[in-house]
Amino acid sequence: MKEFENIKKDFPIFTREVNSKKLTYLDSGATAQKPQSVIDAMNDVYTNKNANVHRGTYVLSAETTKLYEDVRIKCKNFLNAYHSDEIIFTKGATEGFNFLANSIAKKYLKPGDEILLTEIEHHANIIPWQMVAKQYQLEIKYIAIDEDFSVDMEDLKRKISNKTKIVSITGESNLSGLLPNVKLIRELVKETCDAIFILDGAQLVPHRKVDVQDLGIDFIVFSGHKLLGPTGIGVVWGKLDLLNELEPVSGGGDMIEEVYFDRATWAPVPHKFEAGTPPYVEAIGLGAAIDYLENITMEKVSNHSDQLRKYGQEIFSDIDKVNVIHTNEEFAGCTFSMHVDNIHATDVSLMLDTYGVAVRAGHHCVQPFHRKLGIDATFRATAYIYNDKDDLDVFKDALVSSIEMLG
Repeated sequence: MKEFENIKKDFPIFTREVNSKKLTYLDSGATAQKPQSVIDAMNDVYTNKNANVHRGTYVLSAETTKLYEDVRIKCKNFLNAYHSDEIIFTKGATEGFNFLANSIAKKYLKPGDEILLTEIEHHANIIPWQMVAKQYQLEIKYIAIDEDFSVDMEDLKRKISNKTKIVSITGESNLSGLLPNVKLIRELVKETCDAIFILDGAQLVPHRKVDVQDLGIDFIVFSGHKLLGPTGIGVVWGKLDLLNELEPVSGGGDMIEEVYFDRATWAPVPHKFEAGTPPYVEAIGLGAAIDYLENITMEKVSNHSDQLRKYGQEIFSDIDKVNVIHTNEEFAGCTFSMHVDNIHATDVSLMLDTYGVAVRAGHHCVQPFHRKLGIDATFRATAYIYNDKDDLDVFKDALVSSIEMLG
């Protein structure tokens, strides 16, 4: 991890203290901090180029439009997509799932069709499907997670059928760090049916090289703010032939070709799915974040995460009263969700904050899985490229002290 030693200097937030302590930020699963290059890229637009994109006949609009559309190319290369027109900008991953659920259900699904999820899905990959299931009389099934917090492949085989029309699963669990074997799951699905395969990449894309062609998936959804980029921007990638068949779910300016008093025709993909003024400054910030990660290389990013995870497993395994929800798979995300006997997770996180340690407490938008485990809440430490072993040591020491004080 030597090459990551000085990376904090690129992130201005790490110059501040919290409660008179050096900031130890371990909440990147909720949102990542931003390097100066991302802040500068957005500030440059607002300071020097700000103008609405598309159809502007003047220099500022042309400059900003080019920067904005260039981000599609960056995303295309980042994901190894087939074409930059397959990149749809959204407000975030949640909006992406709502778009896909509504558009796909309207086009392809009929009463009695089945949607297959897993028990560890984020609410953003559950609730939109629940909403369309109610509207279109669909059934949702959930693939079980075994005692090792891994996907139960035998349960998958039992639940997949020719009624399965949608399979939508996480690429990385935000609770246990599990990295499901997406290619294997995809192959098992293909043996039985031709379901549309969707991947939740919100946690995966910031930490691993994702090749959508190699994975053989149909769609992936991710958000910019977990990827060192700003809030308010996300991406849906989908195969162009599927996108061409889908109808927009939001209407307004910029997604039209022709409008009459009684009808309208849509702009080509990707613009037919991007109604109104897009979050162009946020998209440009996302492009700068991708540049930052590509300069490091995603291989080094994932190696750094793997090394930190192994170290965390070593030092957290023997803390008295602490229970860690973490998969034992060889490769997983650097995510440690924990609960302490007889102490609420919120109390632990509040006490950790007095040491300058930022972790998140709650159900982390995976409430059904917490309920299955019989746990009300956990506190979660998630590391990223700007974290190191010292941060995990600080967290462990603060956790031990907090438990002593609370318990």
